[in-house]
Amino acid sequence: MEVILDFNALIHLAAAILGILSGFIILYFGIKSNPKNQPLAIFQIIASIAIFVNFSLISELIFYWPFMYRMGHICILIFLPMPFLFVVFHTRNRLWKWYDLLHALPLLVFFIDYGHVLLMSNAEKILILQKEVNDLDLLGKFAQSKYIGPNFHENFRSFLFSFYWIAQFYLFLKWSKAQKAMAKQTKIWKNWTMFFLSFQFFMFVPFYLSFFGLDSLTSYHMTNSFVVIWLLLSSVSLFFFPSLLYGFTIKPEKETPKIKKQIETKVGEDQKSDDVILAIEQQMDERKLFLTMGYSINDFSRDINIPVYQISKTLNTFKGMGFVDYINQKRILYCVSKFGKGEWLMYTSEAIAAECGFSNRNTFTRAFKKFQGIYPSEFKKKLNS
Repeated sequence: MEVILDFNALIHLAAAILGILSGFIILYFGIKSNPKNQPLAIFQIIASIAIFVNFSLISELIFYWPFMYRMGHICILIFLPMPFLFVVFHTRNRLWKWYDLLHALPLLVFFIDYGHVLLMSNAEKILILQKEVNDLDLLGKFAQSKYIGPNFHENFRSFLFSFYWIAQFYLFLKWSKAQKAMAKQTKIWKNWTMFFLSFQFFMFVPFYLSFFGLDSLTSYHMTNSFVVIWLLLSSVSLFFFPSLLYGFTIKPEKETPKIKKQIETKVGEDQKSDDVILAIEQQMDERKLFLTMGYSINDFSRDINIPVYQISKTLNTFKGMGFVDYINQKRILYCVSKFGKGEWLMYTSEAIAAECGFSNRNTFTRAFKKFQGIYPSEFKKKLNS
């Protein structure tokens, strides 16, 4: 087979390489300091692999590695729920749950229906590829379907993608309306996510345009073009949105003279402790940093530019507690204020814990008991009575 390496194929290859590299960068920092970005990293990596499979089809290199036949569809089913989970993690302030595995059910259905093809020998796959590589209509029909029948899988994944997009758009819109004031980093995330949602929209719209006369070949190329453009732009955006992708915090451009004096880049040893506690209290309360799940004293030190040792020393001096107790007390007081306003009373303990920044229900209930003397359920019963 003759290898075709034209401009289109090379653009696909460049997008796949940059996408995989940027995806692993996001994943590395997602594990290290920004876990809510893990679905974004998976989306980036898996979408890049799907584009590489498409590059293999365009260049006809797939005849040299036929084991990749239908791997593109598998990748698509993996990355479809990832943008939705990315928005869920940020807007609902949570991380992975066991029930997130339910998003893998479409993938399981495909394995059951197409498993016999995936297990074929390379020679058998080459015979199929020789018929389909230059016939996108035949490729998209999934003619070897064993149980469901042809034309199902391609249509189903497009419908599923649009469903996920609507769900994440709704969550994002609901979250945006609930934000009365936003810190700079939150605004950056909001603007970037709007850009992210826009590109996703154009990834599935060509499928629906095919119902109004757009031919399947044009629809296929339009969808792939938007995925390629997304991978290129998102890879470049790593350099422009470090706070979003790496988990670093962008320092405010302007501060009032009083606050600026209190949070200099390096606080001198002779700075008064009362200035430090004022800075700690103001920054923690105004920016509601305590609501961030997994927030550590190192994160706080980085965000307000005060050394860890000075934060720890000041909290012990003025509050008589360490950072963990300090931030947990803030979370419980915030929860109590919500209860007092009649909010969250119908929420489950898991939901309240997530809203307050706790990683799970048990740590939330223990902290509530520690700082309020009773458990949350008892507190709510007293309010209701």
